[in-house]
Amino acid sequence: MPSNISGSSKSSPEWFDAWRGVLFAHGQVIREIEKYLQAEHQLPLSWFDVLGRLASAPSARLRMSELSEAALFTRSGLTRLVDRIGEAGLVRRERIAGDRRGVSVVLTPAGREKFEQAFEGHRATVEQAFSSKMSPRQWRQVGKALEVFYS
Repeated sequence: MPSNISGSSKSSPEWFDAWRGVLFAHGQVIREIEKYLQAEHQLPLSWFDVLGRLASAPSARLRMSELSEAALFTRSGLTRLVDRIGEAGLVRRERIAGDRRGVSVVLTPAGREKFEQAFEGHRATVEQAFSSKMSPRQWRQVGKALEVFYS
């Protein structure tokens, strides 16, 4: 085991406590979001993720490779996932002009509506499951500490 994680008196347990806190918070919040999306909208979290990525993209479209990089909850099996979302009429594939192999995934009006219907409840679920457990000061501290991962 590398010396910096061996638990010796030279290593500090604070980094591990922070990491464990992130994992536990993530797990609890994700479980609540999944329950909400499934119960209220019959929408798997992976579908919500794809719809959300497309809803915030220019022209509500992304190349498959861009979608793969942006997706939070699934990378392997993305082609099959997009196929299933497409069968539900929420996205469609379009060939990219001038690129024989290029394919974009496009959010349909039904997909945008489904995402927008689910989003407010999703936000409320996150607020209840995550932010209700901390003070505004703690939100700022956590946000500031973790911004290196998304900025």
